[in-house]
Amino acid sequence: MKKRLFIYTTLIILAGLLCFFAVSIAITYHNNLRLAKDLVMETAQIYADIYAGTANPDLLVKTGDDTYITLVSRDGTVLSDDRSLDIGAMENHLNRPEIQAALAGNPAAYVRYSDTLGVDLIYYAVKVDGTGGEYAFVRAAVPVAKIDAYLWQSLPLLLLILCVVVLLCFFLSRGMAVRITKPIQTIEQRLRLLLSGAYTPAPVTGSYEEIDAILGGVGEAAQLLQNSLTALRDEKNKAEYILNNIGDGIFAVDANRAVTLINNAALMLFGVTPDITGKDLNYLSYEKALAAAVDDCITHEKNTLFELALNGKTYLVTAKRLRGTTMTMVILSDITDSRESAKQREEFFSNASHELKTPLTAIKGFNELTALNNKDESLRKYIGSITRETDRMLSLIGDMLALSELENTQDIRPASVSLAKTAHEVREVLSVAISEKNIDFEIIGDGMVDAEPEHVYELVKNIVENAVRYNNQGGRVSVTMESDKEKTWLFVYDNGIGISPEEQTRIFERFYRVEKSRSQRNGGTGLGLSIVKHICALYGWKLSLKSKLGVGTEVAVAFGGER
Repeated sequence: MKKRLFIYTTLIILAGLLCFFAVSIAITYHNNLRLAKDLVMETAQIYADIYAGTANPDLLVKTGDDTYITLVSRDGTVLSDDRSLDIGAMENHLNRPEIQAALAGNPAAYVRYSDTLGVDLIYYAVKVDGTGGEYAFVRAAVPVAKIDAYLWQSLPLLLLILCVVVLLCFFLSRGMAVRITKPIQTIEQRLRLLLSGAYTPAPVTGSYEEIDAILGGVGEAAQLLQNSLTALRDEKNKAEYILNNIGDGIFAVDANRAVTLINNAALMLFGVTPDITGKDLNYLSYEKALAAAVDDCITHEKNTLFELALNGKTYLVTAKRLRGTTMTMVILSDITDSRESAKQREEFFSNASHELKTPLTAIKGFNELTALNNKDESLRKYIGSITRETDRMLSLIGDMLALSELENTQDIRPASVSLAKTAHEVREVLSVAISEKNIDFEIIGDGMVDAEPEHVYELVKNIVENAVRYNNQGGRVSVTMESDKEKTWLFVYDNGIGISPEEQTRIFERFYRVEKSRSQRNGGTGLGLSIVKHICALYGWKLSLKSKLGVGTEVAVAFGGER
């Protein structure tokens, strides 16, 4: 920068000096021309005075000088010329501009080319009055080349002055460049120290207040940036420590599928080294499901959640596009143990349900035979209690088996099912409970759903059964179906006891029941809405709930979309 500043400053100064030199020459030439004109005017006036006193043309003859004197009569005839030329052969001078100017009483100097001498001359004429009203013109002339001679005489001095000034400007511009660039170099050095993390505050010293102010501002900003960089570096180290000590495998790729970040768990999971960073995803894994999920995130910003079998273990893979960036984050969580535990629970759940169902069915049968043959009125109450509890246990086991079956369902054979028809079937099954509570039950609209009929029936039955079971005497239940070309919705509304906000998040959990004492009286198992949730998850339907305590509840299912 210093070199460029020196060159630019020198060039600017040289350009100024050249302009000054050109102006000086022009002024010198102009002054010489003015002096020459003054000389011609004075010479003409002197000879005019001589002629006016003697009226003798011979006295005007003058030789040995660069000034030429000519006497012209009033009619323009040349009377005398100091160049000893052939006067008779000379042209009439009356129309010459200097003669006309003198005749008009406004004498002036004129520069024009002389055909006689073949050079440029400066002419000046003076009107001289004689006796008896007679007058003549005395004209003086000086060659323009004389002015050029004066100029060339002055030129060496001008050139000497120019050279001295150029040398002074050279050293001056060099000193100015050093003086100006030194504080700027200080700014550059401090910024480089800031980038390298080695910045330390230093006192501001310089020769310009403006630059000192800039240095002071840079120092303050640098100190703030240094503190921020230190804090960010500490946070980065913390984040890296946490990231590398997380049990889940985590890696990120950019829009070109290049790995930009990977933690230790992912390195061990895929069996790669840290130099995988910057390489394509294929260098990390050839799993097609993983590559497809990442491509969906990159191309369509479609987040994905799926299970992946890798190295004999099961991982829950989450692929998500980070908002506001082109980066896709992938998290692999080891769920092998939880899947094994869930499988064992499901097997126990299913086996226990089957084992319990057989003796309970036998107990129910024997109890029914006892009721038929009983003649002791005191035993009738106990037989009824056995019947109710047996039915409740069988209902619970039935729900447990249904839930276990849903959890193990992999193959689905869907068919077109009418929701309105299913709702009417459910109303017939629950007609006794509906009549006992005198509930106003209505079915509105219809819609077709592609699913297994048993699953649709279980879904509608469990939602409607809850609406009836937890309703008030003389309440109302509304089953409404809506559909368009792409989507179908089911809404089940009741004006029953409602659900408090803190319980709404848990209502779809297994065995969770609102007002457990009342649920037991009404025969609830706590698995109905859990079955509904599993059916919706199986088909990808959207399940939602709106409820207000003491007002009522609405359960909605969107088959293939949102309302």
